[in-house]
Amino acid sequence: MREVDRAGLVAASRDPFVHHHLDLAHVHRAWVDGPAAVVAHSVGWSDAPTDAEALLCLGPRAELDALIGAVAPSAPRPWRVVVEAASLPALPAAWEPTRPRRWHWMTTRSAPARSTARPGVTVAEVPPEEVDAVLDEANPGSFARSGTPGLERWLGVRADDGRLVAVGALLRQHDGTGHLRGIATLAAHRGRGLGEAVTAALTTRALAAGPGLATLGVYTDNDVAVGLYRRLGYEVVHTFVAGVTAV
Repeated sequence: MREVDRAGLVAASRDPFVHHHLDLAHVHRAWVDGPAAVVAHSVGWSDAPTDAEALLCLGPRAELDALIGAVAPSAPRPWRVVVEAASLPALPAAWEPTRPRRWHWMTTRSAPARSTARPGVTVAEVPPEEVDAVLDEANPGSFARSGTPGLERWLGVRADDGRLVAVGALLRQHDGTGHLRGIATLAAHRGRGLGEAVTAALTTRALAAGPGLATLGVYTDNDVAVGLYRRLGYEVVHTFVAGVTAV
């Protein structure tokens, strides 16, 4: 085990989550051992305490379990933790999330096939101020909202009466990777492929710039969404458990 700075973390890790998702500007400390890494970074959420810190723990189970055990005595107690699902039992009690959620980090480098296009469904850019009404009903726990910083654009589908019924956002990560967020369809309009159409359009835009990688996060119990993303070419790279600790 060795402690490294931001540059050392990038040099030591080949993990795509480190290179394409983790914002290195927020990293405070990091420890690595082979392919495993434990990273302390600021949270920056509006509802988080001032100077709240999170711990990201990723890598193969054997190496990560050992690294967690070695780091635990000297690492800060986190406000939030994100850990590989397989290594959840290795967390010390002070790091355990109180209401853990299991989620996949999925990626693709392949543009959706043209066969995913839905006849009669038009996906277009929509004003951010319209999306919250859809999210409030269809995805109230969304991490993306109309005022979320850094979102490149919102795309959506309208019903015949002009009402916005499906939405999704594209965020550019620090390295230009396109990250999809806030994908939602009103319940009365599900089953028509609107979410798939929005996701396909966002994925195409995500791949058109940066390193040619599209990413997203989805809760593992959302079988419909996971199946949709797989059909569009996304693959699971990490399965994490995340949550706020009992601090």
